[in-house]
Formats: sequence, C-alpha cells, structure tokens
Amino acid sequence: MYLETKNLCKYFGGLKAVDRVDFQVREGQLKSIIGPNGAGKTTFFNLLCGLYPPTSGKIHFLGNDITDKKMNQISQVGITKTFQITHVFPRLSVFENVRISAQSRKSSFNFWKKADDFSEINERTVEILEQVKLSDRKDRLASTLSHGDRKYLEIGIALSTNPKLLLLDEPTAGMSPAETVLAMKLIRDLRDRLNLTILLVEHDMNVVMNISDEVVCLNEGQVLACGSPQEISCNEVVQRVYLGGPKEC
Repeated sequence: MYLETKNLCKYFGGLKAVDRVDFQVREGQLKSIIGPNGAGKTTFFNLLCGLYPPTSGKIHFLGNDITDKKMNQISQVGITKTFQITHVFPRLSVFENVRISAQSRKSSFNFWKKADDFSEINERTVEILEQVKLSDRKDRLASTLSHGDRKYLEIGIALSTNPKLLLLDEPTAGMSPAETVLAMKLIRDLRDRLNLTILLVEHDMNVVMNISDEVVCLNEGQVLACGSPQEISCNEVVQRVYLGGPKEC
C-alpha cells in the first residue's frame, strides 16, 4: 500500500481527535476525506505531514515507517501539504515564489548566486506555472492575485517540492462557483498528467463526488464509512451524520 495508517490515535487530554484510524491510499489515487466539523480531518492531516506526533499507532509510506518523523523529514520523503508550505510571499512575483521553493530542494543553496544562473530551477519553475495555469501571471506580485489564483500558487509551491503524495486541505474554500469548477479540473489534470497521488479534505460535496476515486467519512475521530462517491452518497449513516438526511440514490 502506498500510504497506510494502523490504529492511529491522537488525543489531546481527554479529547480523542483521531481514534484508532485504519486508512489506506493507493498509488495514483485521488481520495477525499469528509466529515462534520470536529470530525478529526485536519488533525489526521497534521499527523500524516508530521506536524503532530501520534499518541499511538503507525504510519507507513512506501513501505517505510514514518510515524516518528518530523515535518521537514516527511516533506523530504515525498509528502507535502499545501498549507504546510511557507506562506506565499506577497511582495514577490508569482515566479519568484515558486522558484524559491524549488531552489530550496537543491542540496547547494546559495543565496548570493544570481537567480538567472539557476537555469534548471528556472525551467522547473516555468513548467510548474504552466501546470497550475499561472504562466501569464508569472510577473505579477503575489499580493495582486485573486483568491482563486492564490490557491493555485500555493499548489504550485507545493508541486515545486516534487511530492509523491499531495495533501490538499480545503483547496476550493472561498472560491466562486466558476473558480471551483476550474479548480476541480486542475486537480484532476494534476493527478492524470503527473500520475500524482492526492489526498483531499473538502467540504464542497460537489467537488468531492465529482473528482474522487474513493471517499472516507470521519466522525468523532473514527472512520464512519469508506467507499466510492456513489456508495458514500447513498450510505444511510453518512447521510444522517453529515449529508443532511436521507436522499434517493
């Protein structure tokens, strides 16, 4: 299994934020996590990226135990979370934001070397900006971007770390309906063109049901259900707990 957790727990005092979660992601899969507020979704993400140490349980990635690794170590093995990356530099251009992140992946990091000398990094930056549809805005200051384009820039910064598994936390939050449609297409394209494995936390059920290969519903820190989008949308327990009551399927 590409990513797997076994009996994963995170307790904050008497609060069981994540409680005995067994979870799997296959290579190339686009998998979504849903659930009501307080279900443990963000805490679970923070365990996967190393922001929080688990109380107990195990996390394996590519067959290796990464349970006790720190956030920077987990990023190095190939798991990147969008809001784990350093915040966008608003006074730098779109190009510079992505280039700095790409440059940080190089073993020899020389701040005094001219940016133009990093031809390989610059080429990689151009490629990423094309992937996230920001090529025509590469010279704009990040502070001037729309909310949707800023989200794309954050994804571009994440891609510059060459992730094997990309964790996207609410990537369409605050977007207009039109921006959301474009974001859905972008996420699907990234998975298909880059063969990227993506794990998504998202509240917009239209997004989840239209782009996911598989959906997991968490509730009170535990896995309530797991299945295809159709299976989850028709699950009576999920309907009652999260989707607003029974629906025809």
